[in-house]
Amino acid sequence: MDKSLTSQLEKWHISDQEWQSALQSDERICYIHNHQNQMFWLKKKAPARGYWRYKALNLFSRLAGIPLIKSVPQYGGQTALNTEARRITSLASKGIVVPELLIQQPGFLLLSHLGDSLIIQFKDPNTSQGRKRALLTACLQAIKSVHQKNQHLSQAFVRNMVQVSEEPLIIGFIDFEDDPKTVMSLPEAQARDLLLFVDSVARFFLQDRAYFQQAITRFLAGHDPQMVRTLKETTNKLQWVTRMPFQSLLGHDYEKLKLALLAMKTV
Repeated sequence: MDKSLTSQLEKWHISDQEWQSALQSDERICYIHNHQNQMFWLKKKAPARGYWRYKALNLFSRLAGIPLIKSVPQYGGQTALNTEARRITSLASKGIVVPELLIQQPGFLLLSHLGDSLIIQFKDPNTSQGRKRALLTACLQAIKSVHQKNQHLSQAFVRNMVQVSEEPLIIGFIDFEDDPKTVMSLPEAQARDLLLFVDSVARFFLQDRAYFQQAITRFLAGHDPQMVRTLKETTNKLQWVTRMPFQSLLGHDYEKLKLALLAMKTV
């Protein structure tokens, strides 16, 4: 291990044993907990994902005239790590809550731990519906704040949103190994953020549909008109999904997708 890396690890009080254990693990993303009760994430290189799957998705996107669902290249390897480092640095410079980039070297990144994924709270049967409402509102406010700064996210699923603090309830974002803006405009990338988030969280509001729709309506109020138009064009083209026959046989995943599309139809 070179002296520069040793010095950096000492700065964060990460022992050689802790570091080597994470580095040699088969897990691509490893959790490190140092003796001062600080937490970190080591992200290593990953292979690129399904070339043919992306080709098929892009073909469907062109045929359907729905640019938001085109695939965003996930190159893997060092390219993905460089993209994540670049995006974290850029978003942080705009005051957006993302992990701190602590170490960047060929083959890995070391990132600070922001907090636990919100998906844990949403899935917990002991989480009240009032709490889920509060989390939904906080997430939408956080996403809107990103957009108001003329920025966009990457994989805006609820699993990639974390709770940073409780009072005030602050939401942060993780996972930036790809950049949608390499294949679409900023309004499209922002509309995609909402599309991914709403689809990933709708299942927790199947019995609370009115509030869910109102929250999205509030989010869109005062948003960039071009983004709203882009979203409306997409959701209008996908409304056929909500009118499929034999819906009672299509299961829970269909119900949450239907709710997401109907909620965004109120644009």
